[in-house]
Amino acid sequence: MKEKVIGKKIGMPMLVIIILLYIASTIGIGFGAYQAELYGDAWLVIISLVVMTLAIVLTPGLKVLKPQEALVLTLFGKYVGTLKGDGFYFVNPFCTSFNPAAKTKLKQSGDVNSVSRGQSFTDIKGADTYNVQNKISLKVMTLNNNRQKINNFA
Repeated sequence: MKEKVIGKKIGMPMLVIIILLYIASTIGIGFGAYQAELYGDAWLVIISLVVMTLAIVLTPGLKVLKPQEALVLTLFGKYVGTLKGDGFYFVNPFCTSFNPAAKTKLKQSGDVNSVSRGQSFTDIKGADTYNVQNKISLKVMTLNNNRQKINNFA
């Protein structure tokens, strides 16, 4: 399977659109409830609730990546693409992130700071079910950054 890199950083415009949808639907619900009380028409409330539902459905599509992180996206188990590079992205809200290296023996994509001092991955109770993030740290995969013993000869 070939890697497909998704590079559209349209997170900020979509965030503005989603916020405007929330604001418009909130105002529409308030004004529609007032209008329904006066005239008995509830069509504006229904339309505003549909717009609010649309905004709620679109919100999980916003993804933030820090430098040296990647995110593998799948849609109903089928590979969609990979987000690489830092930025604010908008993807299909029904896509889920997947970490292909999460269940590996070495836990290459685990967070270095998630293990306390003096503790290795095998020392953690239930190491096989250790919950790592779905974001893949490219820095950890290319740099072995474990604690090393230093002998001090004085």
